[in-house]
Amino acid sequence: MASEPSRSREVGKRTSIVSASTIRAVIGAHSCTGMPVRSAGPVSRVAGQRATKMSDVFDGDQTFHREKFPVFGVLLGWTTARTVQRSDVSRGGRMNAATTADRVRRKVARRLLPPLFLMFVLSFLDRTNVALVKTHLEVDAGIGAAAYGFGAGVFFVGYALLGVPSNLVLHRWGARRWLAALMFVWGLLSCAMALTSGPTGFYVLRFLLGAAEAGFFPGVILYLTYWFPAADRGKATGMFQSAVAVSSIIGNPVGGYLIGLHGLAGLDGWQWMFVLEGAPTVLLALAVPWLLTDRPEDARWLTDEEKALLAARIEADRPAEDAHPPRRVREIVGDSRVLRLMFVYFAIQIGVYGVTFWLPALVGRINGLDDVGIGLVSALPWVCALLGVLVLPWFSDRSGNRRGPLRLALILTAAGLVGGALLPPVPAVAALCVAAFGFLGAQPVFWTVPPTILTGVQMAGTIALISGFGNLGGFLGPYVMGVTESATGSGTNGLYAITLIVAAGAAVVTGFRWAGLRAAPAASHPTDKEDLTDDPHRALR
Repeated sequence: MASEPSRSREVGKRTSIVSASTIRAVIGAHSCTGMPVRSAGPVSRVAGQRATKMSDVFDGDQTFHREKFPVFGVLLGWTTARTVQRSDVSRGGRMNAATTADRVRRKVARRLLPPLFLMFVLSFLDRTNVALVKTHLEVDAGIGAAAYGFGAGVFFVGYALLGVPSNLVLHRWGARRWLAALMFVWGLLSCAMALTSGPTGFYVLRFLLGAAEAGFFPGVILYLTYWFPAADRGKATGMFQSAVAVSSIIGNPVGGYLIGLHGLAGLDGWQWMFVLEGAPTVLLALAVPWLLTDRPEDARWLTDEEKALLAARIEADRPAEDAHPPRRVREIVGDSRVLRLMFVYFAIQIGVYGVTFWLPALVGRINGLDDVGIGLVSALPWVCALLGVLVLPWFSDRSGNRRGPLRLALILTAAGLVGGALLPPVPAVAALCVAAFGFLGAQPVFWTVPPTILTGVQMAGTIALISGFGNLGGFLGPYVMGVTESATGSGTNGLYAITLIVAAGAAVVTGFRWAGLRAAPAASHPTDKEDLTDDPHRALR
């Protein structure tokens, strides 16, 4: 490659393949834009191995040795004299590549993130709007605190069961058709929640709603790996997940207003809320096939040059194919890295939904608030969550550090939950603002990690498995809160149990620093043992 300097000037020409000059252009783009290459994490491991230590996954390698890392040193742009041959790409070529890379990044973000954002706003609204009608369901449908907690949480049982098969279907069929189908079904089910007349129907509809939504979030996380390289993925995921905060900010006041339509056309206000918030989901589902594009190579709105550059950047971030990849769910679950990630995401989610479903009830302790007032005050923590979901991923991408921001986010979540349980109503809301900053900011940072472990269909299954298991926290959180309220008369007591689990998640993230985890048994991956013992920088991590 170094002997062909003229090829570096061909970046501007359209090409349908990822050529050597395109790879060098990508390297130049990284160096010109100041993009932190080390955020790619375990991609920098020697070819033929997966990342074997969680410290590699969360921090990335910072030193490359000429004898051990010649290939990935080139791909990631660490073009020092000790690691790779000196690049022969001219300054003008690098600037051209940087300009093209910026243009592609903006074009992809403008095209895909707005519809994905709107889809997630509706998704989160349809799964959590039941929190606003807890007292109405108790009066009109005979659903008590324990039954409400179980029904709110049973959503995540269906979510956990169907997440993996749904993501595998998306990987095979493409995002446009599958996400549209899922949205259409869960929109109808959300409208059907207006028919709730007792605990049994409430349980069935919530379970089916969870099953329908199961493939959406993990499917979008997988979809983003097709379009955004590792250095941009945290920010892209953060922008997507900011929909959770926006949904809660606008959803609570709007829901409170819709509940005020009580008596219109003979329906109760809570029934109007379910119908009018489910209908937009059905309508948007019809437009999704025209709003999304399955893969970069299918994008008519990208030039051939832009497709090649994007493909090169994503390929450079792809972890090396394992010689013995797991082929079944039980093999993926047997990977200790996946197990730890499952628990960490479980801890995050139990904090998210424990607060989400009970925040309006906690705010209701403030005297003088009607339904609209409760909705407005309940939106305050989500304003802080919006700040967290934008700031923490930005810092993580910029620094290339995953573990530090994730650990900080979990600590803030635990501290905020304790404050929400101990303090009077008004300070408790402020404490929950801190918790919201943490638990929502943690998620986009967390989701940059699974794509660095496996590729292809294994990655699709792993993302869905982690998402499904983690969202069981969405079942346990509301259920614990409901049971403790029934037993003690105060739902805030359940925050103590939730806090312990969140704190345990922070401890697991901290433990990643010294855990030398293997991707598979040593007999299957003999090079893993060499990697764990021969790395001269292991003690520094």
